[in-house]
Amino acid sequence: MPSKIIRTHESEIRTYCDENGLSYDKIISSGGSYNDEWAFVQHFDPEEGALGLLDETPADIALKIFLENGKLRFEQTEHTRKYLGVADKTGRRVA
Repeated sequence: MPSKIIRTHESEIRTYCDENGLSYDKIISSGGSYNDEWAFVQHFDPEEGALGLLDETPADIALKIFLENGKLRFEQTEHTRKYLGVADKTGRRVA
């Protein structure tokens, strides 16, 4: 289930995704860390975590969302396009 910050600001996040070639559906289906003022959307690769709980490799942070003075601020990471990018009709990620 998406965090409160994502549920509360769904429209603004969808607009950001549309403007930046990202998938809102991938954001809400991804795991993450969050509180009332920020959300870190993370990607867990089950192939890399094949050892289960014994593997302490942290999940990559794909997008950081901060609530500041009632508005959202987004920070993309080096993993944003890889995990949250929308593919074009040929299957390539949109830049």
